[in-house]
Amino acid sequence: MLQTAISKPLLRKAAAELQKELPFSIFKHLIEKGRNLSRFGLVYNVVVKDEHHVEGEVADQTAHRVAFDLTDIVRRHRCPCGTESLCPHVLALFFYVYGNVFDSGELFQRWKQGESKQPRQRQTRIEMPTLPPAEPAESVDQWRNCFTETYAEFEASIRSHDNWPYRSAHHLFPSLAKGGPKSVVARPLYRFHAALFLLERLFEYGKERGWHQGIFGSYGQFSWRQDINYIADELFKLLERFPSERRTPQLEQLIEQTIPYVRELLQTTEMFALLIYDLYTAAWELLFTKEEWRRQEKEQLLHLTRQERLPLAFLAAAHLAFLLEDDEEALSLYRVFPSGAAPLFVEWMERFITDDRPARFESFWAHGKQELPHYLSALPESERSKFANEVCRLYESYAKRRNKLDEYEALLKQCMPYSANRYVFFLYHQGRYRQMIDLYLLADVTAHEMDPQILKTLEKRDPSLVLPLYHRAVMRFVRAKNRESYRMAVHYLKKLRACYRSMKQMTQWEAYIEQLSARTVRMRAFHEELRKGKMLP
Repeated sequence: MLQTAISKPLLRKAAAELQKELPFSIFKHLIEKGRNLSRFGLVYNVVVKDEHHVEGEVADQTAHRVAFDLTDIVRRHRCPCGTESLCPHVLALFFYVYGNVFDSGELFQRWKQGESKQPRQRQTRIEMPTLPPAEPAESVDQWRNCFTETYAEFEASIRSHDNWPYRSAHHLFPSLAKGGPKSVVARPLYRFHAALFLLERLFEYGKERGWHQGIFGSYGQFSWRQDINYIADELFKLLERFPSERRTPQLEQLIEQTIPYVRELLQTTEMFALLIYDLYTAAWELLFTKEEWRRQEKEQLLHLTRQERLPLAFLAAAHLAFLLEDDEEALSLYRVFPSGAAPLFVEWMERFITDDRPARFESFWAHGKQELPHYLSALPESERSKFANEVCRLYESYAKRRNKLDEYEALLKQCMPYSANRYVFFLYHQGRYRQMIDLYLLADVTAHEMDPQILKTLEKRDPSLVLPLYHRAVMRFVRAKNRESYRMAVHYLKKLRACYRSMKQMTQWEAYIEQLSARTVRMRAFHEELRKGKMLP
């Protein structure tokens, strides 16, 4: 019996260790999966070697022979699934054992509610170096030298450990950002460089271990990713708060010295591409605001793209061209990587429209509308409707304010067939029902696929409009050749009969049903359904 074979104090101690090691808010899915494997009876053949060694089988996609030692369950456990740290199979066996001695449900609730406690470090606690404030420096290069010395001490302290220490950036970033220049206006830039330097080191650390490939494999990798997100948030906050005024000549020099360090991010293409692009473009909108700098940077990026065909560099150069209001050049750069540029094209549309800058939008749109077929052909089929509908939605908001609905309709036609649904509603709201039906027929839509409310409205206005839609629905269900489809065909035949009756054209109805009956004379099941529906005598 587990109740007598297992040491209860050790079991409680192991539960406390797991709660500290795996904070519920971070490892929720891992913990829940372990508990569910236990609850659903997927733990079996449990053997207690002694009062603290346990082995058992856990069935997941395959069976795993799992073992752990209650004296140190965090480090002394074994599972063949290949996970470096604690896995759901170890937790499943633990929940099973705990549930046979205590209440595993109560443990699970405690785990969920224990978020106020600070989780302990993975493996041996690593003390962050206490560093003296950096000496004021007169150049960005001197700042970076100070950061390098600080980081070297930290790197030496973690060299013997495989995992990135939990939430290290929260301790390391304040150490890097201490001190700095005496000038108050330069301190935000100093903090920006401290964060940028740390982000670069994080990228390097993860790349050395293959963590940038996106496969989750260890606790250290998870902590590393969390720190990247934390530092990126700091960078965005600093950019948003950076003063656009009070820029002294000395500060302008320091900002200009910052440009190549931000540019280097674009060459880190193996990981976090979207994050890097967002950081780079935010810096060029909020920090590097001189037109001269932007022109020079665009030329630098174009030179870089000739040497290395980097998608991020092309897209970033286009972003700078838009900032310089050179839309034709920007869109020509987007053509190099159209599938990546399509969502950015939508973002620029939204920006110019929501900022209520009609002249700027019209300048952009004069070139942009000619590029739509190119984007639609470059995007995967599954993404084309979404792109077309976003473009049409944004242009509709502009067209309504500027009384340009004719141009909006031209856009809907240009984006067909991906804009078909939006075009149908446009025609419906304009009362152009005949054209709307023609569009449905072109798209091979039947009454069965239509919005029932729209169908009902059209039928009331003019039953002749919906006749072809009902006819198509009947024939589609007849061709399906199964009992359920025959019932649906009869359902739409009744709708057809009602339309013909309201139009006082029962002679045409009788001729149609007679011809249908003759063509399907060998379809015995269909004729049975026709008679049940009183379509035939």
